[in-house]
Amino acid sequence: MDCRGRLEGILAWEWNDPALQAVHFLTVAAYNIQHPSAFTPEAIDGLWRSLVDYLDGRVSIEEIRRRTGTAFSGDRRVLVPASERTAAARAWSRTIASVYPGPGPGGAADRVRAWATSVGQERRPGT
Repeated sequence: MDCRGRLEGILAWEWNDPALQAVHFLTVAAYNIQHPSAFTPEAIDGLWRSLVDYLDGRVSIEEIRRRTGTAFSGDRRVLVPASERTAAARAWSRTIASVYPGPGPGGAADRVRAWATSVGQERRPGT
């Protein structure tokens, strides 16, 4: 199963798992930071800062939404044209494979938190 398929599996688990629903932002942020080719460098840097700030308890999801809405309002875009997207391989200590399939949905929220924490620690702006 590829990374996108694993992401879709986790999102499907969310329907029946309130704890996993509560960490939806972490799932999507960690995935997109590890798969940045569709996004502008500025968008990925902002996402990483939001992830780290959230994990450190400095911002809420509502504040992240407000900051992102302000930063990327009007004609500012977060996506690059499909023709300009190129994937670049990078080694990570944890990936979405650390979460899914795992032993199943039980404990997935804790696995997402561990994955997102490692992404926040390993990725730095501009990298």
